[in-house]
Amino acid sequence: MKRLSWIVWPLALILAVIVTWFASLYVFERPRLGPQVQQRSLASLVLAESRDYLVHLPETYESQPGKRYPVVYVLDGTSQDLHTAASAALMARIGVLPELIVVGIPNVGGSGRQRDYTPPGMRQDTDPDDLREGGGDLFLDFIERELIPAVDREFLTTGERTLAGNSRGGLLVVHALVSRPSLFSAFHAHSPALWRDDSAMVARLEDFLKANPALESALFLSLGENENDKMKAAYQAAVRVLERGAPARLRWRAHQTAGAHHGNNAERATPLALQFSHAP
Repeated sequence: MKRLSWIVWPLALILAVIVTWFASLYVFERPRLGPQVQQRSLASLVLAESRDYLVHLPETYESQPGKRYPVVYVLDGTSQDLHTAASAALMARIGVLPELIVVGIPNVGGSGRQRDYTPPGMRQDTDPDDLREGGGDLFLDFIERELIPAVDREFLTTGERTLAGNSRGGLLVVHALVSRPSLFSAFHAHSPALWRDDSAMVARLEDFLKANPALESALFLSLGENENDKMKAAYQAAVRVLERGAPARLRWRAHQTAGAHHGNNAERATPLALQFSHAP
């Protein structure tokens, strides 16, 4: 009997540690799963450069031929898409979400990120001597004309699409809503840099909502509790715009992530955003 206890108790302890580890990952919204990932590349005529993209397939993708999946396109690929795919897989596994395909769009360097994620009419840099205007519309052209058709050709998709971005990527997400509202079914803007160019995007959002009272879409905004004051001020201004003038058929939510800062807000808020836009 003692020999049996000597064997059982260590096994029980190991099991408890494993269960606690997985539970802590879930509580802190940092699931670490290993979904199948495929790396593809496009020779973009729109951008005149080669662009990689990462496709995270659902766990049942190979075992359920013919089944089609919504797609979440994530800016800052190789960074933000990893936790997005892990959260999506775990939430699908426990039954709170349908399975999703997650497509990460990597950057082409820091200057390329500034070029691609800055909306037109806004400066890429805060340096007063740098007058380069953002190329966000050209980047959205690439997504619309080349990347989405490629993903739809190569994988089993439903046509339901979400665009997610963080920081300057979140700024581009809001620009995508006001410039191409029908391109995506839902828009996730985490810690969006709405402060840029004297909060110009907040004004554009307000004008767009006034001009489009029949808009039907979904917008999820998030901000970390511990972000800086300029981020908070512009974010709160956008929330006030939505409170005053959101169209009746625009589903929107603004979430403040308790204890989060600019570096981890997107990861911690993503499960809530996915549930907001994709839960049955």
